[in-house]
Amino acid sequence: MTAPTRDRPAPAADAWVLATDDAPRGSGPGDPHVAALVDYHPTFTGNGRFAARVPAAGNGFAEAPVRTQFHVAGFYTGRDGTWSRKASLPAWSTLDVSDGSGSFNSAFTCPPGARESAPAEGEWPAGDDWAPVSSPRAGAARGIERYRQCLDLRTGAITTDARWTSPAGRITDVRYEVFTDRSRPYVAVVSVTVTPHWEGELVVTDALDERAALRARTAGRGGGHGQIWTLVEAEGSGVTAALVSVLHGPGHVEPVPEPDGTAAQTIRVRTSPGRPLTFTKYVSVVTSHSTDEPLGTARVHAEQAAREGHTRLADDNRRVWQREWESDIVIRGDALLQRRVRAAKFYLLTSVHEDSPWSPSPSGLSSDGYNGHVFWDTETRIWPGLLAQHPQIARSVLDYRVARLDAARAGAAAGGHRGARFPWESGLTGDEDTPAWAPFGRLEQHISADVALAFWQYWLATGGKQWLRSAGLPVLSAVADFWASRVTTDAEGRCHINGVIPPDEYAMGPHDDSVYTNVAARESLRFAAGAAEALGESPDPRWAEVAERIVVPFDEVRQIHPEFAGYQGQVIKQADVVMLTYPWENPQPPEVTRADLEYYASRTHEDGPSMTDSVHSIVHAELGDAKAAFEYTRRSVEPFVRPPFEQFAEARTGGAFTFLTGHGGFLQEFLYGYSGLRWRADRVVVAPILPGSLEGVTLQRLRWRGRVFDVDIRQDGTTVRLHTGEPLPVETAGTVRHVPAGGEVTVATRTPAPLG
Repeated sequence: MTAPTRDRPAPAADAWVLATDDAPRGSGPGDPHVAALVDYHPTFTGNGRFAARVPAAGNGFAEAPVRTQFHVAGFYTGRDGTWSRKASLPAWSTLDVSDGSGSFNSAFTCPPGARESAPAEGEWPAGDDWAPVSSPRAGAARGIERYRQCLDLRTGAITTDARWTSPAGRITDVRYEVFTDRSRPYVAVVSVTVTPHWEGELVVTDALDERAALRARTAGRGGGHGQIWTLVEAEGSGVTAALVSVLHGPGHVEPVPEPDGTAAQTIRVRTSPGRPLTFTKYVSVVTSHSTDEPLGTARVHAEQAAREGHTRLADDNRRVWQREWESDIVIRGDALLQRRVRAAKFYLLTSVHEDSPWSPSPSGLSSDGYNGHVFWDTETRIWPGLLAQHPQIARSVLDYRVARLDAARAGAAAGGHRGARFPWESGLTGDEDTPAWAPFGRLEQHISADVALAFWQYWLATGGKQWLRSAGLPVLSAVADFWASRVTTDAEGRCHINGVIPPDEYAMGPHDDSVYTNVAARESLRFAAGAAEALGESPDPRWAEVAERIVVPFDEVRQIHPEFAGYQGQVIKQADVVMLTYPWENPQPPEVTRADLEYYASRTHEDGPSMTDSVHSIVHAELGDAKAAFEYTRRSVEPFVRPPFEQFAEARTGGAFTFLTGHGGFLQEFLYGYSGLRWRADRVVVAPILPGSLEGVTLQRLRWRGRVFDVDIRQDGTTVRLHTGEPLPVETAGTVRHVPAGGEVTVATRTPAPLG
C-alpha cells in the first residue's frame, strides 16, 4: 500500500475517518529493543472532562514519538513558590495481550528518552518534560503486519487493527477500540478483540500504568473482584483524582502487582485457532473538584458502566456526538480541507464540555503544553468557534473566569489599580502563573480586555439577561474599572496606557500606547457601559469619559496604526495591529485596514504562528480579497498540521502539540471569515464571499438568541435558512432582512475584489 504523506493520508472508510496504515515499529531482528520512528503523531480523544493520547499500539503508555499523556480538567499542582502546572494521570488505557513469549505492546516499544530538537526561537518548553513531536522514518517492520489505526470524528472512537507475530512465532489478529463517553463525562471504554491462530494460553493485562503520571504522587492503589484502582494527588495542591477500572472478559480475573507498584489485573484463557475473544475495561476518572469522595464515586461510575455494557455506552456516546455534529462546517470542492476542518472542530470539542467549568489551555487535554495554563488563546482563538455553534459549551468556558474574578481583583489591587486584571497565565486558582523570569505576566495586560470581549460577544449572541446580571456585568464592570484606573492622563486630558507588552511578543517592552491594548481597553469600557444599560442600570460615567479620551496612535503620513509609540518598523512575531479589524471591529476606513494589513504582513516573521495567517485570511475576506484570503487559509494550516490525524503543532518546526489555538484560529476563517458573520444585539451581520477554488461553504446550525440557522455560501448566492426560533434579522450590504420561521432568504455572495 502507498505510504501516507502529510498531504495524502491513508485512505479512510469515509470522509469522517482519519486513518493510517503506518506506525512506529521495531527496527529489525538484529535489534528488537530499538524502534524506528516514522512521521507519526499519535492522536488523542476526550469527552471534554478527561482525555487520552493513544499510541500506535492502540492502548497504554508510550514515551515516543510523542509521550502519551492522560489529562483530566482541573488537575493542577500547587504553586510551591513558583507556578502551578497541569499534572498527568496514570495511563488508564492499558489492556495488553501476551502469548507468554512477548506482548503486543512490546512490538511498538520506542527507545526511552527520545526527544526532538530544542524549542523554536522565541519559545520555551512547557515544563520540564516537554514532548517531542516528530521523528525520522527508518527501519523495517518487526512482528506487526496489516496495521491500521483509525479515528472516527463522529464518535471519538480510536480503533487499531494489526496482525502480530510474537517472538515465539505465534500469529494473532488484534483489534483495539478506545473511546471516552461524551454522555457519561466520567467514563471511558477500552476493548480488545483477539483472534489467535494458535492454541495455548493467552494473558490479557489491564493496568493503570503509573509511568505516565507526571507531577502527581500515588496516594493509594488496590484491586480485587475484577476491579483495580489508583488514587493520585497533584503535587502541592491537594487535588486528587481517582481511577477505577472494571475488567470483563472470558476467564477469571486475578489482581497482579506490577514490579513498579502499578495496579494491574489479568485474565488467562485457553485459546483455539480462529476463535475470537473480546475483553473490555470500563474506566472512570473522577477528581476532588467534583466530589469529596472521588474514589467511591469513580467506583460507582465504573461499575454502572460495566453493568450497562459496551454496546449501550457506545450507542449513548454516538448519540451525544451526533448532537454536537449537527453543527457542522461543510466544505465543498476540497476534500482535504473538509477533513482538516472537521478534525479541528473535533479536537476542540475533546477538551470542553457544557458541564465542565474549566477553560482549555493551548493544548487542551492532549498534553501539559504551556504547563496546561489558560492564556488569551482561549478567548481570542478557541472560544469564538464554540460560541457560533455551541453556546452552551462556550458559557461553561466563561464560568472559569467568573469563578476566578476575586483572584483577578486581587491581581489588580497588587498593581495599585481598581477592578480586575486577569493573569496572563492562569491555572488552578486564577492567580498569576507566568514563570517569574518572563515579563509577560506583569506587562501583557491586554488579556483582561480579551476576556471582556468574549463576555460581550456571549451577551450579543445569546441575549441572556439573567446571565448578564449574575456573571457578565460583574466581569465587564470589573475589567472596565481596571482600565479606568490604569490609564495615565496627560496635560491635554488624553488618556495613555503606558508600560505594556502588546500581542506581538517580540516587542518585549515595556512600551507605551500599544494600539491594540488601547483600542481593546477603550472597547472594554464601552462593553461595561452597554451591559449596564441593557439591564436598566446606570453605568459608571467614568467609563465613557475615559473611553473617549484614550489615545489611538495613528500615522497620518503612512495612514497606518503604529504598533506602539515609537514603533520603527521592526519585525513582529504575530498578528497585532491587524486584529483591530478582527476581532475588535475598530471603526476605520477600508483603506486603513488594507494599509495596516499590507504594512504588517510584510514585517511579520515568516515562521510566525498559524493564528497570524488566520487573522490575515479573515481580514482579507472582509476586504473582499477572496484569493488572498484563501492563500492565507492554506498558510494557516499546511505547515502546521501533522500526519496522520490532522493535528496542529504550534510552529512549523514543532512546539506545543496538539495545538488547539491553531485549530481554533483555523475554524474562525470559515465561521467568521468567508461568512462575514458578526454578532449584534438586534441582528446578525453576514458578508459572504467564496474563494474561486471552493464550490461552497455551509455553516450548519449556528445559534443566535434562541434561533438556529444555516448560512449556505455558494458562488451564485448565499442562503440563510432559519430552522427554529422567531424571525431572524440579517444584515447584509447595509440592508436588514428578516428570515421567517422555517424559511430562508438569499443574499448576494460578494464578488471577489482584486488585490491592490
